Amino acid sequence: MNIALVIPTIRNLSFLSEWKTLLSPCHLILVEDHEKKSVKIPKGLFQSISHYCWQDIKSDFGNSEWIFSRKNAGIRSYGFWKAWNHGADIIITLDDDCYPVDKDFVMRHVSNLSLKAPVHWVSTFPHPNYLYTRGFPYEVRNTIPVMVSHGLWSNQIDLDGITQKNQPLSMNVSPYPPFLTCIPKGQFFPMCTMNLAFRKEVAPLMYLPLMGRDPDGRQWGFDRFDDIWAGIFAKKIMDHLGYAVANGSPFVEHRKASDPDVNIRKEKNGLPVNEKLWQWVDSVRLTKHTPALCYQELAKGIVFPHTRYFTKLRQAMILWSELFM
Repeated sequence: MNIALVIPTIRNLSFLSEWKTLLSPCHLILVEDHEKKSVKIPKGLFQSISHYCWQDIKSDFGNSEWIFSRKNAGIRSYGFWKAWNHGADIIITLDDDCYPVDKDFVMRHVSNLSLKAPVHWVSTFPHPNYLYTRGFPYEVRNTIPVMVSHGLWSNQIDLDGITQKNQPLSMNVSPYPPFLTCIPKGQFFPMCTMNLAFRKEVAPLMYLPLMGRDPDGRQWGFDRFDDIWAGIFAKKIMDHLGYAVANGSPFVEHRKASDPDVNIRKEKNGLPVNEKLWQWVDSVRLTKHTPALCYQELAKGIVFPHTRYFTKLRQAMILWSELFM
């Protein structure tokens, strides 16, 4: 099995030293959010490595390079495309401030992506191997394939700025016991790419919307919603196609506590949109039968506001979908 690990970064990769050999089954795809490569990669931790920067995006995409964010973790979409293009069966992504909790981190994600989730019923006992308790109908068990494994975090959990500010003690949590649930059909969830894995079949759904800056340094006007909005688009399509999302183990330890005041400022423009976006997405009727075609159909069907940002986002989503056709 070909497993790719995508890490976006602007800093040194010293955090990898604590992972030791835990990530060694992966081909590392480093997406450096700089014009030129400057980050040093520790040796001996991976079987193979690919290192990319803005120059590589420009070389691959020319006038379409703008579909990949700059100065924002959403640039990892380029790494997803590279991983898919190189033939990865499973693509895992980590942030560069995440440290090991589960010693079987890679294989836990792989195991999750080999499961089949139930339909109509929800388990009340989140066992890591997804056991069904007494009374769970056999006919609805193990029905739809898990295509996304959404891993979670201990220590600094993923909160928005307002929650960080109002409930600072909720930021710190101890490692949980292993558990796994599946997100029910018809329900959205806040997808975080800090610790995420997915099968190659759904790579066309893993585009992170425009955030941060464009290649010319102009602000897109939104930040910190790239993975959240990507998750809304992806879940809509996965529900339509009969795919499932597993949520829970493996965990990582997230050590970097971001500044709540900075986060509040970054999230200010996106918050009112986020209250409505899932409803715009949910109202689209999908008819296609492949992830790429569904993604394009969704991009064309969402009733976005008539602004420069959403006009460009629609164009970017369509261009992204065409990469997989």
